[in-house]
Amino acid sequence: MTIKKVCVIGSGTMGNGIAQVVATAGYETVMVDVKQEFLDRGMKAIKDSLGKFAAKGKITQADMNKTISMIHVSTDLKEAAKDTDYVIEAIFERADVKLPVFEQLEKICPKHTILASNTSGIPIGLLSAATKRPDKVIGMHFMSPVPVMRGLEVIKALLTSEETLKLSLDFGMSIGKETVVVKDSPGFITNRIIPLVINEGVKLLEGNLATIEDIDKIVRLSFNWPMGPFELAELVGIDVIVDLLEGIYQQTGWERYKPTPLLKRMVEIGYLGRKTGKGFYTLYGKK
Repeated sequence: MTIKKVCVIGSGTMGNGIAQVVATAGYETVMVDVKQEFLDRGMKAIKDSLGKFAAKGKITQADMNKTISMIHVSTDLKEAAKDTDYVIEAIFERADVKLPVFEQLEKICPKHTILASNTSGIPIGLLSAATKRPDKVIGMHFMSPVPVMRGLEVIKALLTSEETLKLSLDFGMSIGKETVVVKDSPGFITNRIIPLVINEGVKLLEGNLATIEDIDKIVRLSFNWPMGPFELAELVGIDVIVDLLEGIYQQTGWERYKPTPLLKRMVEIGYLGRKTGKGFYTLYGKK
């Protein structure tokens, strides 16, 4: 099968980033969301991102214009996905939200269409159970920010076919990503590690071992990371981190993945990081 048209479901941070890299690679791309205002916001993010690459001389204005011309937007999933070859779902990280979408895709998409999810930790096998094509369901876990980060976890569930895996690996490489194949397991690889680092950082803050600035500073300096745990949490979204931890904890019962109380409180009061403009640094940073 040759992939010509790709449908990306979701126009948020991950969705618009995925749409950007797919279109940049020359694929006809349609980005779908439930409201036009979400799509407008997603397209603005894509144009801003491409503009930054152009300003740095990494792409030309012609490249930028070509990429934008490859992206179409729609609020009609049925119309957008009816003739697509590859679908990448990148919506809210909850199984009860994703499953109905996969049920719809099963009815809408041609039989050859591969259905991929950008889930951070929901079992691919669970999502495939909502379809009649479990052999064509796979995980494609992109890293944020998608246009910059090269890593791509490709998650093979028990019933994912070797053909689907090969096509997905080739597709991933064609859009400039370096792929790693992962078995379908809670949190896969990256999200078995990073949420633990953030959870432990919050425990250090709760224990008043150091300031939030110094915790981030020593992690950056010691591990040569670009961000410390609090900076990373605010970039990813504190709510996303809590969902990841709770998802793995519920699936495994491993106590180390139980979110620390402060993480959960931050979500309850709406201090989620960059997406809300307030987070850990708002409350605990130097005044």
